[in-house]
Formats: sequence, structure tokens, C-alpha cells
Amino acid sequence: MPEKSKTHWKKAFNPNYLGAYSLEPGEELIVTISKVTKEGVMNADGREEECLVAHLQGQKPFILNKTNAKTIAAVTGSNYIEDWPGKQIQLYAAKVKAFGQTVDALRVRDFPPRKNKLNVDRFHKMLQAIEAGQFDKLEALERFDLTPEQHKQLSAL
Repeated sequence: MPEKSKTHWKKAFNPNYLGAYSLEPGEELIVTISKVTKEGVMNADGREEECLVAHLQGQKPFILNKTNAKTIAAVTGSNYIEDWPGKQIQLYAAKVKAFGQTVDALRVRDFPPRKNKLNVDRFHKMLQAIEAGQFDKLEALERFDLTPEQHKQLSAL
């Protein structure tokens, strides 16, 4: 029997934002940026600091550090945050050295997300999940490279 999903302790302290703790081990997440803003965010010391925040379609916002902002600029082909909405990025958890420790950090892949192709069996399972309300049509379009026939079948739902 598979092990029940566990809750990372950091989720209890910063539940409003994505972090490395938001991903299961080995999981990667392809997301679409809806907007990027400068916002006041509570830091670990309980003080508010102004941060760059990427708001994501269907996900919690993602506080950007300089490393991730530079990577998004490279992946999107623009240094201007106003150009980032509508662009997709791929997130993953990485071990990084910070403040004299090795910690988990949410990072942006340095390449545009690659959409997976679905074979007939996986495509039909996805359609069943959509019909059962367990999966979203928009997410299917964002995550998968569908054939024209698969697009037609998806649109018919």
C-alpha cells in the first residue's frame, strides 16, 4: 500500500506561497505566470519586506529571489516582468547552500517546459479524469502536446 502523503512543517508557517516544500520528492511543476508584482511579504523574522512575487494560474504565488528572476528572464527571453504573464516555467526543488547551511529551495528550470505527448491509453485516462472532475481541460492544454485529433476530442467535452 502506498504511503500516505505527509505535510512538510514549513507549510504550516508560510501557507500562502509556493516553496520547495510544496513539491513531493522528485516532482516538477509546470506553471503559467499570470502576473508579477512587488508586494510586502513577512520574512522569517516576522518583519515585512518588499519582494517580487510571481502569481501563477491555478497555484499559490511564488516569491522570487534574484536567482529565479534571472532564470525566468532567460527562459522567457525578456528582462521585463511585464512580459512574463502568459509564459510557462518549470519548477523543481533543489538543494542549495544558503546562510551556511544546505537547504531545499524552489528553483526554475533554465529551459522552457517541455510538454509531454500522450499515447492513446493515457489520453483516454485523462479524458475520464476530466469528465469525473478530477482534472482540468485548461491544465491538459498547458501540460500536454496534443495531436489535432486529441484537441478535437478534448474540445468536445
